Amino acid sequence: MAAIVAGVCAAHGATHEFEYSFEFEPTFNAPTCVAKAVKAAIEVAGAANVDGNCRPVLASEDFGAFLMVVPGNYMFIGSGIPGEPGGTPLHSPRFDFNDSLLLPGARYFATLARHRLGR
Repeated sequence: MAAIVAGVCAAHGATHEFEYSFEFEPTFNAPTCVAKAVKAAIEVAGAANVDGNCRPVLASEDFGAFLMVVPGNYMFIGSGIPGEPGGTPLHSPRFDFNDSLLLPGARYFATLARHRLGR
C-alpha cells in the first residue's frame, strides 16, 4: 500500500505520509465450535445448503476480539449473496437484510443452544 500511495503521489507531484495500523484482531474460528455449528446448520438447512469449509475471508470484524476471549466461530447465514434477495454486501449503502433469513437464523441458534446443552 505504501508503494501505491508513493507512486500516485509522485505521478501528481504530491507528497505523502503513510501509516498503516491494524484495527481489528483476526477472526480465527475454534475447530470444535465450527463442528458444532455445522452440525446445527445441517439440521436446520440440510447438508446441501451448508458449507462447513468456506474459503478464508478478510473481513474487518470486531468479532475476532471476542474470539480472543471465548472460543467460537463466525458464520454466514446466506445474506449478501449476489443475485438473491438481500444480495448487496453488508457494508453497502444499498444493503437490505433478507428478512426471510430471520426464522432459519433463529432455528439455527436454538438448535445450536440445544446441542450445547446436551438436548
